Amino acid sequence: MYIHGYASLITELAAQPSSSRAVPLLEPEHLLQAISGRCDNTARLVGWARDLSDLHAELIHFKLDRELLRVGITCEQVRARIEEVVDDINVWAARYVPRTKGARKHTHSLGEVINHIAKTFAEAWWTVLHSAEAEERHQAWFHLCEAREGYAEMVDQIRERRLQLPLGWRRIG
Repeated sequence: MYIHGYASLITELAAQPSSSRAVPLLEPEHLLQAISGRCDNTARLVGWARDLSDLHAELIHFKLDRELLRVGITCEQVRARIEEVVDDINVWAARYVPRTKGARKHTHSLGEVINHIAKTFAEAWWTVLHSAEAEERHQAWFHLCEAREGYAEMVDQIRERRLQLPLGWRRIG
């Protein structure tokens, strides 16, 4: 079933084999739709992915405007909120994403992976919208495609019970 041109995650999850349904991760297309704000699904993972993208888009302004960087407070608040969202995703993943004993361990938690893709998306879009260099725009899109493919492989391996994610932890400071 499609709603407003986008696949309904709930309908697609119900149509998947039970082994895939047991791992409630977003498909790569759904993750990018969530990050871009083009997904009307209300699942928490969708909302967190969008929040991370918005927060990273805000950080781009701090990177580019040195005056904003000197203020520091708002920038640090944005970074702190990113850490909170990553922690929320990790808590959710610890509860809902199976951890297969003996499976190879991934180096990053689900929150860290989604955060990386959201950051890559925000930076790629900024580059596409603001760079005059075609090669630079191409490289930004290519980098986003690589991140998407890495996520797709990770999801497949988790569903095949060949990979488990670390639980994640709150960093120092």
